[in-house]
Amino acid sequence: MKRYRLGIDIGGTFTDLVLFDKQEGTYKTGKVLTTLDNQAKGVMEGIEKLAGDLSDIEYFVHGTTAGLNAFLERKGAHVALLVTEGFRDVYEIGRANRADIYSIQYRKPEPLVKRRDIFEVPERVLVDGTVEKSIDEKALETIIEKIVERGYDSVSVCLLHAYNNPKHEWMIKEAFQRKGIQIPVSLSHEIAREWREYERTSTTVINSYVAPIVRNYLTKLELETKERGLENQVYIMQSNGGVMTSEIAKELPIQTLMSGPVGGAIGGINLGELTDYRNLICVDMGGTSFDVSLIIDGKPDVTAETQMEGFPILSYGEYTYHRCWGRVDCLDRKRRLARRTAKCRVQSGSGLLWKRREAAYRN
Repeated sequence: MKRYRLGIDIGGTFTDLVLFDKQEGTYKTGKVLTTLDNQAKGVMEGIEKLAGDLSDIEYFVHGTTAGLNAFLERKGAHVALLVTEGFRDVYEIGRANRADIYSIQYRKPEPLVKRRDIFEVPERVLVDGTVEKSIDEKALETIIEKIVERGYDSVSVCLLHAYNNPKHEWMIKEAFQRKGIQIPVSLSHEIAREWREYERTSTTVINSYVAPIVRNYLTKLELETKERGLENQVYIMQSNGGVMTSEIAKELPIQTLMSGPVGGAIGGINLGELTDYRNLICVDMGGTSFDVSLIIDGKPDVTAETQMEGFPILSYGEYTYHRCWGRVDCLDRKRRLARRTAKCRVQSGSGLLWKRREAAYRN
């Protein structure tokens, strides 16, 4: 019978560990320096000090800021963005609103993808999912050749109305696979299957921007843990408070961005229950960012959309915690959305309706 349950939080400065011994009913804690060049190295160092043999670990879950810090420090991947022909400027134009309407020094955030890295794909899907213009496969081949030639690290695909009919996005990913190209390809309908082209594009681009960093880290961690006796899956905290396997996290790295701070928010909920405090402000001060979450009447204050350094992020049909990116005053700008509707749940991608529609489009 396996003995331990292990939780780890990787920050920009320290890696913290908590080990629960099921036989003794006791907890142990540990702290090691985060090894920035290879975060898996610091994780393994901490595990060896705290638990020793990984074969005794029944459950291993951790939160990481690998993707978050890469974004905040602008050290992410070199991304190529593929869009519908005629919509090359959707990402750069964004929205006309100003986050600080009274600040004369306000500047829109610099896009993560420059215009020269945006490619137009000849195709068109209408708002109801009808294909008006089939994808031009020869033009697509030319675009893929350019992407390979220029040495991009990651590809983001955001076609018009792909949330309603993702057939053309699948065709693009399959074209990369046929050529044996190994770089991550993020499809907008898999990342944020919702309408509003700019928000969906922004979310998908951020996923692509951190994908190689998160993938490389998790691949190294999987190899290290298996070599040292871990028999079970490695689980990663999601930004919505749940967990997912490392395999899924490599495909949806954007869901790991707030995995560390959200673990603290969940801990805050439990602490509130133990102390009978129903309203809490939970703060996670790290070496790179300052994160804030709210507990209101014993429940986390949640939103279906948030902002990251000025870029909108749509949740994947779930509800993510409020977050603050390095500035306390951003707490006042949180958009409080309450979209607990059947539509939002279906758009999580796991609903039966979407599975039926995807099967129909594939055929």
